[in-house]
Amino acid sequence: MYLKKKFILLIAVFTFIGFLSCETPNNHQNETTTYNKSIKLDNKNINNNSLSSQILNEEKDTAQREFLNIVLMLPLSGKHYQIGKSLLNSAQLAVDKKNNKKIVFTIIDTGDEEQLLSQLYSVLEDDIDIIIGPVFSDKVNQVREVTKNKDIPIVAFSNNSKIQDNRLYVFGLKLEDEIKELLTYSIKRNLKKYAVLVPRNEFGSRVEKEIKQFQSKNNLSTFIFTFYNPNSPDFYDVSKNVSNFEERKANLEKKIKQLEKENSEKAKEELKKLKKLDTYGELNFEALIIFAQNFQEVSNFSSILPYYDVDPKKVQYIGSSLWAKNLSLKEPGLDNGYFASLDIDNRRKFEDMYLEIFNSKPHSLAALSYDIVGLISNLHQDKNNFTIEKLHNSNGFIGINGWFKMTSNGNVSRQPKIYKIKNQKFSLLN
Repeated sequence: MYLKKKFILLIAVFTFIGFLSCETPNNHQNETTTYNKSIKLDNKNINNNSLSSQILNEEKDTAQREFLNIVLMLPLSGKHYQIGKSLLNSAQLAVDKKNNKKIVFTIIDTGDEEQLLSQLYSVLEDDIDIIIGPVFSDKVNQVREVTKNKDIPIVAFSNNSKIQDNRLYVFGLKLEDEIKELLTYSIKRNLKKYAVLVPRNEFGSRVEKEIKQFQSKNNLSTFIFTFYNPNSPDFYDVSKNVSNFEERKANLEKKIKQLEKENSEKAKEELKKLKKLDTYGELNFEALIIFAQNFQEVSNFSSILPYYDVDPKKVQYIGSSLWAKNLSLKEPGLDNGYFASLDIDNRRKFEDMYLEIFNSKPHSLAALSYDIVGLISNLHQDKNNFTIEKLHNSNGFIGINGWFKMTSNGNVSRQPKIYKIKNQKFSLLN
């Protein structure tokens, strides 16, 4: 169904949205704490009814240039409807009525394939200040092509740095930032030999490329890549290959035969120990990096790998931001593993606020919507004059997801944190 709505929101940004344009990374922790306190205060004044009542179905006119026209491109129909709904709710949540600033949301449903382009061409006739979205890279490329002759900045929720340029910002946690933080931390722990488990697809190729680039720059010695078919993964065979199980099993049988030929008490004692094992010999890696595309794959591998003697008590498990889920805490195989993620503590407070207001949990991308809409709204307060240059503050900003900095070439730098899973809790390591 064709969906195009214009919302004039007579609502302004939270009194303190958590974006401090003059703060440096060294002061992040203190300012983030202040931000969390402000959320709790504002939470008391917002509910579903008040948000709905603030939305007026009105059209812009020529006298409304104090309004900021934000185009939200979200999947509001189809299989990704819940993602779009969560992002839209979060955009609404990023503003309130205290200061009477005016924002126009023009909403385009990217889930409607037939109407997507016609919707976009239609809104281009208006005075658009910025486009936020889409979520998926294929849609982002469509939007960029349609708007190539327009000087309209786009902030996409994608994490694929390949698509960024001087007017398209990739606002998600980029793979290269995630890998850089993980491997930098791992080097400090003196880990040198790694096995890497990734899907055989475009995502896996990106992981391999980023790791090899980091390896080359930092003179790291060993990375052994194992690829699996994400469409029909054989978790048992892949796990067996990662551990070099068959060769190590053959080594065990060979060693047992050798000791059986010896007639000594020492050989007999060693035989007793070996017959309790499945393999013999050390693994050729001391850390295992698992970069899957969904958590079910992570869960399957973490359950099966120990069966093939990849013991998480002896091998350091390393993961991606996918592990920043409560489901990770229930996986025994991930205990003692660590991963890179955006700020978990801040996000939990955001999730609690969202749950109280909307009676549902937000999607993992929701905080991105809250951060970018809140930032733009806040910057617009200055004489009702938002410019894209205001996003390029050299010290960056602090939001729900932590510190980030946007530059004129479309790059969005982030500093993910390293968390450890221990005793069903997330512990901050850096």
